[in-house]
Amino acid sequence: MINPFAEVNWNPDNAQRRQFAKSLLIGFPALAVAFFIIGWIRHGRWDASLEFCLWLAGLGAGAGALFWFLPQISRPFYVIWYFMACCIGFVMANLLMAIFYYVVVTGIGLTLRLLGKLTFSKGFNKTATSYWKDAPPPPPPSRYYKQF
Repeated sequence: MINPFAEVNWNPDNAQRRQFAKSLLIGFPALAVAFFIIGWIRHGRWDASLEFCLWLAGLGAGAGALFWFLPQISRPFYVIWYFMACCIGFVMANLLMAIFYYVVVTGIGLTLRLLGKLTFSKGFNKTATSYWKDAPPPPPPSRYYKQF
């Protein structure tokens, strides 16, 4: 299992803190624009989510600008941000892997069962002394030189 917490630098230098500030400076206004467009399409008027989008863009850009000029105060926010991102990533990765596994394995099993293709012999044979099946003889050694 992948541990996202091992990948994060929990003691970032000023360059990484400025990169974090840049992501806030760019990311939150872009997210606000996306929310604004979705609100505009959904409600049919431009003022439906304008106040929320302005607050989101302003807070993100303000925090990004503050952290860009004063990177030493951004460490607690950086650590909290990446801790929450790792938690969300850990849950989502495991959830998606579980869903994918169950959908694929169950889908293959149901398909094989509907087609009547079992890979094993089902049922009990009370007259049999053993369920052992002899293995087929190995192919000739010359076969290993022409595998395909």
